[in-house]
Amino acid sequence: MAKYRQAKVKRQHHVLKEIEPQLRFLSSLSAVSGVIPGSIRPKSGSQLGLTFQYFTPSGLKLIGRSKGAAQEIFVISPEPAQVLTSLKNQGYLVEKE
Repeated sequence: MAKYRQAKVKRQHHVLKEIEPQLRFLSSLSAVSGVIPGSIRPKSGSQLGLTFQYFTPSGLKLIGRSKGAAQEIFVISPEPAQVLTSLKNQGYLVEKE
């Protein structure tokens, strides 16, 4: 097991507390090889949850939002469309503002 990984989620950086349930769900999916939380930035607005940004060569990029902050989340998956569908079915995705 890699030094900073816990259940497919890389823990080298801080993670927004409000998106922990979504990260646990992502790590439980068989189509997900890894979840890498990225940088956290201040933001305004009241939107909470995950928003889809775009597909990457290795999976997809999401933005996790809490009150006052936004965090990049990179999901490594050979089947990113299936991961996106699973997130939608669970109600974890919100529409972009």
